[in-house]
Amino acid sequence: MGESQVLRGYRREMTKEAFEELGALQCEVPEILGYIGTDRAKLEKWCRRVYRKDLSEILQAVRQDGLIQIRRASFEQLKKSAALISQQYNRFLPPASADEAATRAALAALTASVQLPEEQVRELFE
Repeated sequence: MGESQVLRGYRREMTKEAFEELGALQCEVPEILGYIGTDRAKLEKWCRRVYRKDLSEILQAVRQDGLIQIRRASFEQLKKSAALISQQYNRFLPPASADEAATRAALAALTASVQLPEEQVRELFE
């Protein structure tokens, strides 16, 4: 890594990778400055040298990437949660030959086990 790619602060060195990681974590400029131990003028100058753009411009782009990563992780967690709820639902599901009362009882048992209102549980499986 070239010398121009590193910003030396009194606490840490800032590399392009570290800067992009902090931006993806939605860090504000004062947090980044505190993390490195430098001032805004030096960070601005470093961004212009490394990215050929202003700090605010590049930080906005990096944050957008971070938001996509957060959304992707949230979606993966939601899929895991939906699979768990589906497994719970199937465990409580009455046999196909059961009557309406047995189905209602199974749905009530599932609702109690996942601690969600019955309407939300119904929406998941309709």
